[in-house]
Amino acid sequence: MKRRRLPTVFRLSAVFLLATLIAGHWWQRQPAGTITDWVPAMAKVYCPAAAFHRSGTIAGSARTLDSWGYAVIGNAVFRDGRDRCRVERG
Repeated sequence: MKRRRLPTVFRLSAVFLLATLIAGHWWQRQPAGTITDWVPAMAKVYCPAAAFHRSGTIAGSARTLDSWGYAVIGNAVFRDGRDRCRVERG
């Protein structure tokens, strides 16, 4: 049985996906600049329970926005009366 090679389109797309993966990891470790201050501050005002990542990188700001988004989505999906953005005293 003859082994067939993948078409060129699939091979090129695999190469481009690998290149963007490497470039994306390099890019997210870059300093975030002015976004470092306002993303955690905005998340703290609107959703105090969101986990704050003050690492000063783009990835830290993205994680803060992700945790805020998960809390908002959790409120919309699970209607159990619990506010996931409120800080629980304990």
